[in-house]
Amino acid sequence: MSSQLFRSTFYLCFFFLIWSNLHSQSKPNGKQSKPNGKTEIPTQTQTTTGDPNVETNQAESTNPPEGNKPEEVSEDDRFKDLDHKNGIVVTGSRGERRLKDSAVATEVISRKRIEQTGARNLGEVLDTQLGINVTPFFGGSQVQMLGLDSKYVLFLVDGQRVAGRLNNTIDLTRFKVQNIERIEIVKGSSSSLYGADAIGGVINIITKQAEKPEHYQFRTSYGNGRQMNFGSQGEKNMIADVGFKNDFVATNFFGGFNQSAAYDLDPKTPATTGNSFQDNNLGGNMTFNPDGQFKVKTGINYLNRNQAGVDSRATGGVFDRTNMTNDFLALGALEYTYGKRNMVSLRGNFSRWENHYKLDQRNSNELDVKEITNEFSSQGVAQIDHEVHKDHMITAGVESFSEELQTDRLARRNAYRTRRAAFIQDEWVIWRQGFVWRLVPGVRHDVDSQFGGQTTPKIATKIDITSDLVFRASYGKGFRPPSFRELYLRFENPGVGYTVEGNDKLRPEKSTTVNADLEYTPFKFWTLSLSVFRNDITDLIQYSFGTRTSEFATFQLKNVQRAYTRGVEAGSRVRFLKYFALELGYNQTDTRDLTTDRPLEGRALHQGTMNFFVNAPGGWEFALRAKRLDKRPFYSTTNDFTAGTSTALIDQQTRTPEENNKVVYGKPFTLLNVRLEKKFFEGRMSLFFGVDNLLDQYELTYNPIRPRFYYGGLQATF
Repeated sequence: MSSQLFRSTFYLCFFFLIWSNLHSQSKPNGKQSKPNGKTEIPTQTQTTTGDPNVETNQAESTNPPEGNKPEEVSEDDRFKDLDHKNGIVVTGSRGERRLKDSAVATEVISRKRIEQTGARNLGEVLDTQLGINVTPFFGGSQVQMLGLDSKYVLFLVDGQRVAGRLNNTIDLTRFKVQNIERIEIVKGSSSSLYGADAIGGVINIITKQAEKPEHYQFRTSYGNGRQMNFGSQGEKNMIADVGFKNDFVATNFFGGFNQSAAYDLDPKTPATTGNSFQDNNLGGNMTFNPDGQFKVKTGINYLNRNQAGVDSRATGGVFDRTNMTNDFLALGALEYTYGKRNMVSLRGNFSRWENHYKLDQRNSNELDVKEITNEFSSQGVAQIDHEVHKDHMITAGVESFSEELQTDRLARRNAYRTRRAAFIQDEWVIWRQGFVWRLVPGVRHDVDSQFGGQTTPKIATKIDITSDLVFRASYGKGFRPPSFRELYLRFENPGVGYTVEGNDKLRPEKSTTVNADLEYTPFKFWTLSLSVFRNDITDLIQYSFGTRTSEFATFQLKNVQRAYTRGVEAGSRVRFLKYFALELGYNQTDTRDLTTDRPLEGRALHQGTMNFFVNAPGGWEFALRAKRLDKRPFYSTTNDFTAGTSTALIDQQTRTPEENNKVVYGKPFTLLNVRLEKKFFEGRMSLFFGVDNLLDQYELTYNPIRPRFYYGGLQATF
């Protein structure tokens, strides 16, 4: 059945290609939009007309300025590059669409915004994003979105999957900002386009590409905090990138060095809270575009990182812990455009994530641990985007994905599986008289070598009620097959006294997601938004207490019956007095494990965010970012032993059932980050200074974030 499905989809794609070449009446003008959403942004703020036939092309756009002089920003448009309002996005539809025309709500964090926040990695960028919570763990930082953990969020680089989950979570600190052009976020199930692991949404990292004939950028910074928490070494960051572009080829290369000492929230013990690290990253991309229609794209990203920390146990043992990681990703694509909006593409990637873990007990080797983990993945996609006529835009394709895990923590040393899929989506304009109504049905069928077939439909709609009022809604199914670690994990921690086991009888988790949002722009400078969501998950995978011996408590993964997350998000974005922009957001997330009838662990019911930006005359820029998080419940019996839960809770598992069932709340806290920058020489050079966690709020067990931290630096662009 699966082979028939693939053949049918392949024939469909081939038919579209042949038909378009024979019957297309529009000739290509050689001015196609840039790959991965890199189409130039129009200089004037456009009013949303709701007309799907209004195309964004380079004839209507502002080309990058020739030479090295940076583009001047008008007094009335100082925040044009901050919000990406009129830009192109690719994640919601798996093809290039204008943000304001996308039927799937897509949040965009632009390059300008990334720079103005002063963030050094993806985790710091997302820290004050509405509806997203970033939490630390022993390997870096992880994300929660719509009340769902990182394992339900699919991470992409230029639209392609990345490997390397540590305890089922992607470490956000792996992704350094120097190579990020923008970040696109789609909340809610996206399995109809992307398949497994996209139950909670998709975070797509779009990398930088050369936009000028020559471009050189350098940035260096240094930071530190109180010596009792940070020591005297401090944090050093140095990054550089260079780009070139002509009529035939565009290329961009980057490199960076980052180093920091560990931080310690409890200096009374030998243990450290946050790891020390040193990493080197480099990479680049190249796009060949000889005739304006056919493009060849390549890209490579490499990160070498060494992390170190100290663990101490209640029994008195002290352990030195190290992680050495090599992270490699290679991307490639062939694209052929025809007509105005049509494209046939072949994309592929190969990813390898290697981790060397060592736990060395001081003054003894009895409990020493050495582990090597290798994770490989490869992906190939053939896709066609074809405008049948002005009211129907078809996206269809086939995909093949394979993954392999080699690690000492699996009961079976090596695990391998494949997944093949076919997907199709129609962007249909139903009505265009007085208001514009778009309907986007789509479906995907995956065939997993371990878990068989999974069909995930989705339907989304967008109604431009007026030019100022837009309504979106979607309904979709999703699934997440158990990871290799969940299936085959075998882990003993004799120092604490517990054993964790996988379960090869686990079933895939399945979800049903409903989203709806309303966006109102009463004035050009003010936008209001309101959205609601609900995720229902069946066969939820969680750890539960199994047996207990005199030496060890044993925990095993099981499919629990059902759980849900639901909530509401409200936001306001306003520009005022030419130089100021303010964003306010509120998120309420209600979660419940229906098996135990209690909220899911570590989720706050209430969360608020604020982002305040000043782009003043004379090259002065100021950013104030804040997040307020309500108390979060934690239960020792639902400790899932993943990156998101403190290991300090594990020793509670051996207590009595009455003690284990007690709920403990993490304290509410407010995160406040500030940054000031002064530009010189027509914006070519700038000095900046900032303070992270200005209020110095943290909690050792439930909120082990970095204490107050000061940094400053220099950036130059030529």
